[in-house]
Amino acid sequence: MKTDTKDDMTNIREMVLSFIRPTQAEKTNLETVRKGIIDDIVKIARREGQLDIIPISVGSAERNTWLRGNHDIDVFISYPEDTSFNEFYQKSKALLTEMAKTGDSWEDRHSEHPYIHIRKEGFEVDLVPCFRVKSGAEIKSAVDRTPFHCVYIKENIRGLEEDVMLLKQFMKGTGVYGSEVRTGGFSGYLTELLTIHCGGFEQVLKQASEWKHGTLIDIAAHQTIEHDDPLVVVDPTDPKRNVAAALSLTKFSLFIDRARFFLKSPSVEYFSKKEYPPLTAEEYKRLAEKRGTKWIAVSFKTPPIAEDTLYPQLFRLEKSLKEILTRNEFTAVNTFSWSEEHKQSIVFLEVLNDLLPPLQKRVGPPVWNESNAASFCQKYKDSPDTFSFAIENERYVAEVLRKHRSAAPLIEDMLFKEAALGRHVRDSLKDGYEILQNEDIEKIESEAFWKFMNEKLAARIEP
Repeated sequence: MKTDTKDDMTNIREMVLSFIRPTQAEKTNLETVRKGIIDDIVKIARREGQLDIIPISVGSAERNTWLRGNHDIDVFISYPEDTSFNEFYQKSKALLTEMAKTGDSWEDRHSEHPYIHIRKEGFEVDLVPCFRVKSGAEIKSAVDRTPFHCVYIKENIRGLEEDVMLLKQFMKGTGVYGSEVRTGGFSGYLTELLTIHCGGFEQVLKQASEWKHGTLIDIAAHQTIEHDDPLVVVDPTDPKRNVAAALSLTKFSLFIDRARFFLKSPSVEYFSKKEYPPLTAEEYKRLAEKRGTKWIAVSFKTPPIAEDTLYPQLFRLEKSLKEILTRNEFTAVNTFSWSEEHKQSIVFLEVLNDLLPPLQKRVGPPVWNESNAASFCQKYKDSPDTFSFAIENERYVAEVLRKHRSAAPLIEDMLFKEAALGRHVRDSLKDGYEILQNEDIEKIESEAFWKFMNEKLAARIEP
């Protein structure tokens, strides 16, 4: 997918579409597998006495906005709205248990909601039970609005399907596609809504190049709740929901940047994401020496939970470790979280100043805050670790012996005392962890980790 950067937009569109349009063979194969899955659901439901369920095909395959090579099938299994939660859970669990047997392999991915993923004949299939509610604003469970999304897009996307494909591929190529917590980018539904609202691929980029934080798009003109997000796209099926709530500020800003530069100099290169090879041991050493910083990795076994449950806990730990470092006068210039399913999770921190002097200055309360001042004085005034104790302006100050001069021992000491630990991450850390530093980090054997590190530390957007 290479061409001169001066190729006009029409040529670029056709060249990209020639690579991303699903082939007729793919379409036929997908439809055959999807029909077979729906037939299996109906057959099993009848056998289980569940005569009131209705399978609903959703997702980009149903809306003809999917890309070549994307073998995802989404089928929702709807139950009557008046079904109790207990009955819903028991019935759907029984049905999904039987459906799992129809796949080549399967995974139970439910957290609070029943949901399984099966692999069948080369396809990745999500089977999700839901309630058959009257509208997207009257949902009983978080997934109930999805069938309404599908209906809305099918009714409004006609003639713009290929523009959606182009926008998705552009977002993939520029690294902003994917609404999972780990990515924090644009969802497929959001991409479709933007295309409908703006009227096409190029029009989305032109409008995006002028976006600012807090940009509001309300297609149905029915917003009922204010949202404090970088981009607010009110769900046309639910006036309370921001479809772009999962979009991070970084990915929002990166999309604006890439849209501007593409419009200035269109090129098919924007539609292909650069692949970074794993850092070699030699490259790692060279990069670490060149940066001259301290690298620290907290490594532990990945908890057996869904990625979207794990990553908020990883990000929470990452943020709290950075705050602990900052409070203790260490400067963390980069922090990352990474995980490999069933294997290893890592919170990585890059610190500018690893060895601090023995002396640390503690600033206490104002002298007129008697109770807090008394506590501060009691703690520091006569302590053998105190170099000096004085009043500066209105506050007590103590120059004391620093407990942790290096960042890694500080993290080790505070990990369970002050770090924010989600339940699953805490349990995994209790089972064992390692705090690795510069040269020890080389021991990490995962190729996926070193690809991730190469992209995070070596990658730069090109102007």
